[in-house]
Amino acid sequence: MKKIFYLFVLGLMASCSSPKYAANFNYYKSNSGYAGGYGELKTKETTIAPINSTELIASADEKTIILDAAPAANEERKTYVQMNKTERKALRQYLKKEMETMVKAKKGESVESVSSTKALEHDLKLAAIFGAVGVVGLIIGGDVFYIIGAIALLIGVVFFVKWLVRQ
Repeated sequence: MKKIFYLFVLGLMASCSSPKYAANFNYYKSNSGYAGGYGELKTKETTIAPINSTELIASADEKTIILDAAPAANEERKTYVQMNKTERKALRQYLKKEMETMVKAKKGESVESVSSTKALEHDLKLAAIFGAVGVVGLIIGGDVFYIIGAIALLIGVVFFVKWLVRQ
């Protein structure tokens, strides 16, 4: 009985440690016979005309709105390398101020939200506890401890799956 159980646990561990897509049985091209030859895939042509983002307007009315003049184009911005020394200095000062305001805003967060993100969720805690009890029960051995270990592992797996479903 011990050997069978150890073999089962070993097989379970080996199957869980395999690569995610190891069992890929898709060795054929799904639409190779329909596209007129091997390697050519059917593509659907789009029937929608491209949308010009400068012409998009939102309105609650059902009447159409026609623009008389095109909106002004965005001015071309310089990259950091293209700026001169004074512009770079002004940009660095602006970025420092923005970073300070972001840090101040982050420090002002409530303690409850910070503590809730650092703590493990209840189901995950229970899964870890029951899993540890199960492993210890299996390591200790004996008829009673094997049963207790197996039941604790099953309960731990149930809590772990419950936690995974909620994620």
